[in-house]
Amino acid sequence: MKKTFISSTFALVALFAFASGTAFAQGTQVNLPSAGFTPESPFYFLDRLGENLRQFFTFNPEAKAKLQIEFAGERISEIKIMIEEKGVNAKGLAIAESLLKANVAYAAEIVNEEKTTGKDVAALAKTLNDEFDVRDKLLEQTFKDAKAQLKAQRKEIKTNLLKEARRVGDTAQIAVLEAQLNDIDGQIDALGQKKDQLENSLQNEQKNIEKEMSKDDQKKEAIEQKEEQEAVEAEEAKEADEPEEAVEQPEAGDKDSKKDNSQNSNSSNQGNQNTTKIEDNE
Repeated sequence: MKKTFISSTFALVALFAFASGTAFAQGTQVNLPSAGFTPESPFYFLDRLGENLRQFFTFNPEAKAKLQIEFAGERISEIKIMIEEKGVNAKGLAIAESLLKANVAYAAEIVNEEKTTGKDVAALAKTLNDEFDVRDKLLEQTFKDAKAQLKAQRKEIKTNLLKEARRVGDTAQIAVLEAQLNDIDGQIDALGQKKDQLENSLQNEQKNIEKEMSKDDQKKEAIEQKEEQEAVEAEEAKEADEPEEAVEQPEAGDKDSKKDNSQNSNSSNQGNQNTTKIEDNE
């Protein structure tokens, strides 16, 4: 009975490894895999067990290095799900980030070990770098989408909900909405910090792969990185120039109208008083 169970387990793992190991063979267009369980799930260990078994039964160093980049894609999927569902303060986020960094670091380590044996690893390093670049862009998009969603929430509160609360003079609701705005601003700042920290740590690990590429590929990579950085800086500058949603104040027309009404009312009252005095004198 025990032998049957073990045999079935190995057969299942082999099938799983074969089915999941085709990501690199399908070309450079990469979609994020299903996240499965996230680090916040009590069953996350099953995902990790499956990955460890696949890694154990992958004997070719090149295939094992590529497997690490595939696992990195799963970590990015987990980060995406957690940020979408619970925001930047999700408890399992640090675990996924740490594992993501470890996946890239291990891929770089395998490349270095292959080089020390005398093998030409330039082509392998280029493949790994290109594959990770695609996944890294998906990670950047995850943070970008999360930031856009938070900014949309902030705009909705400022331009609609807060405006209406001020119009009707609901001071309790105004306090709640202003607290929500402060919380959203804090989340946007934390999201930006988290993105920068994660990207910097990943870049440090990725450089260990890039340095094993050919000189020509390294030059191309440097040019691409410079262009991407310039595009990011241009986008950030554009966002900085965009005017903040103004805190709703009574419109000038409303003020003038109220002022005119007040003056007309005072004039009318004064006229009534004068009429009364004339009648009394008569």
